[in-house]
Amino acid sequence: MSAVQLGPLVLAIDRAAALAGIAVFLLLSEMLGRRIGAAAGQALRSWSGQVVLFGLIAARLGHVAGHWESFAAEPWRILAIWQGGFSAQWAVGAVLIVTILAMNRARGMLRPGLVALVIGALVWQGVLWQAGPVPRTLVTDQRFETLDGEGFALSDHAGRPMVVNLWATWCPPCRRELPMMGEIARATPEVTFAFASQREAPSRVAEYLIFERIDLPNVIFDRNGDLGRHYASLGLPTTLFIGADGQLAALHVGEISRERLQAEIDALLD
Repeated sequence: MSAVQLGPLVLAIDRAAALAGIAVFLLLSEMLGRRIGAAAGQALRSWSGQVVLFGLIAARLGHVAGHWESFAAEPWRILAIWQGGFSAQWAVGAVLIVTILAMNRARGMLRPGLVALVIGALVWQGVLWQAGPVPRTLVTDQRFETLDGEGFALSDHAGRPMVVNLWATWCPPCRRELPMMGEIARATPEVTFAFASQREAPSRVAEYLIFERIDLPNVIFDRNGDLGRHYASLGLPTTLFIGADGQLAALHVGEISRERLQAEIDALLD
């Protein structure tokens, strides 16, 4: 995944692709609805709005239901949709129900509605495809300064799975996810975690961590943003999941949820 950054808002490409697909779907539904006549056109426009609304709600509820233990401890995160987390299966189910109900009102909207839906899906996948692959090789020889003054290189930990978080003290989503990530890092000794501060002075980072009482392993200072450039990340926070073979297994841009982080760690350990 890559990202698009708009001021403080960071959208992962998968979310940006979804938004592009939804926008095209709604626009085409509006245009086709005006062409096919009053009753069917109104039904098409109403259906498209319901598809988006109920599809998103169902997708989120499906994700919450599948990770209820995580959400039970922090129920406010059910509304934290900026962290991501949607169930495609539940979304498809909601779309089917909405479509069946709409067909009972106006069957004439089915064909143009399906055309708009298919084109929207193609745009969604097209944006993902255009984002292209990110570099998959490990940064082997570069050493980074750490809080304790010792050097740190990713290559020192070759042969072990790694999670590398790119963050900054000025980044609100970074600050929100950092305590949770530190907690999981301490509970997962079989994975090497590194928290790479981007373009910040060590004194500023040390002061922030002390003030917020956040305990992190391997806090390193990427003064020039080299890791972000190497792994083609265009926003913060970015979390890199690197396998024991040194290959990039996954990349998440934007605030990460506890369940997504744990799922990616489990995949590294499989």
